[in-house]
Amino acid sequence: MKRRWTLVLLVGALAGGAGCSSGGGSPSGTGGGSGGSGGGAGTSAAGTAGTTGSGGGAGTGGSFVNAGACGERGMATVNTTTYDGTAEFYIIGDAGLGSDVCVIRYDVKRTGAAPANCTDPTTGTACSWSHQVTFSNMTVVTNMDGACDASDSVPQLDAAGRAAINGMSIGRGFSRVAGHGDSLMKYQGTAWTVVGRASWDMTSGSFGYDVRTGACNYGR
Repeated sequence: MKRRWTLVLLVGALAGGAGCSSGGGSPSGTGGGSGGSGGGAGTSAAGTAGTTGSGGGAGTGGSFVNAGACGERGMATVNTTTYDGTAEFYIIGDAGLGSDVCVIRYDVKRTGAAPANCTDPTTGTACSWSHQVTFSNMTVVTNMDGACDASDSVPQLDAAGRAAINGMSIGRGFSRVAGHGDSLMKYQGTAWTVVGRASWDMTSGSFGYDVRTGACNYGR
């Protein structure tokens, strides 16, 4: 009889455990940071990724069901007196392993002198060039199933976020230092900081970068 009661209790415990399983949930889109650099997207770190320095929190509430990767890429012809190019804010599907599901493009041109003292924060070496640039002529290149409008990307890429970037001016520079590699620089409030890897050909003026902000989520 004691052995039978032990078996009954064990079966009951297993059944109760199975009934409590939640089955998991979709990732939250309420994350993100604030500040001059735009913060991080979803679970990414704040402050290092927003190359435009546009600021804003991530997401507008609710759950975003698809894992993606967010970032900014751009190209331009640049020298010490000119910056003329484009920039794209993007979301890549399948946690960054798939194709673009959101791409917002801007023209980026020099509109004035950058804040002074663009220097590498580690070595103090002066930037190769620096400019005040302005984002304009916004174009929605890709918005698959409304991914731009339902995401926790930073900066936000919904209609309000796109409008906030359009017309924005920032300090942008380039540092060629072996300590951290050739890097895109930005002026963040009171100091110049390294954004991420970039390339610049001094002879042709060809400049390019692709900076991943990290993980983000999109879609409902």
